Amino acid sequence: MTHEYAEQLFLQEKPTLALLAIWSFQKTYASVITKEINSTFAHTTKILAKMQDQGLVKFTVDGRVKYVELTEHGYRVVDALKALILAIEGDSAQKTEENGNNISNVSKPGDVHTPDDKKDLTRKHIDRLHKEIIHIYNSLFSEGSKPGDMKMKIGPFSRDIQLLLNSIEENEEIIDEEGLDKLNEIQNIFEQVMR
Repeated sequence: MTHEYAEQLFLQEKPTLALLAIWSFQKTYASVITKEINSTFAHTTKILAKMQDQGLVKFTVDGRVKYVELTEHGYRVVDALKALILAIEGDSAQKTEENGNNISNVSKPGDVHTPDDKKDLTRKHIDRLHKEIIHIYNSLFSEGSKPGDMKMKIGPFSRDIQLLLNSIEENEEIIDEEGLDKLNEIQNIFEQVMR
């Protein structure tokens, strides 16, 4: 993907909404995306074809139904879009650093952590995720946002929640009671919004 093409694709509303919608539904089809982004079917399929060409989405056929879902590269792009949306909505660099999200605090593959370090990192991740989801949910609820808008804003957190659950399933020692309560609250909000 050339730099100019990437800008043209993701600095437009419909492609960004389409990618976030695919993220929200995990595995869906073009007509659902069309409805979610309030577009025409022809325009949606053109967007999806461009995304497929760039390795962001893949299609699978089951009987007569053609499904679309994100690739690993697509997940990385959604993570970047999610960070961009949060930044645009008012998260300053200072707030990000205060929340422990600056780049120097991010765990990298190969880092060695003691059990206490892992517990601390998990807690920080849960606290950050809890704060972000609660803030977004409360803002959208107070504005009287439509359910579809809530899905678009909260849906992208599904992967973060699942990664946390997987980590905790592998090692229950990395979470305390307060962290578990916050994680349960996040899951309840997510499930309520995604229904």
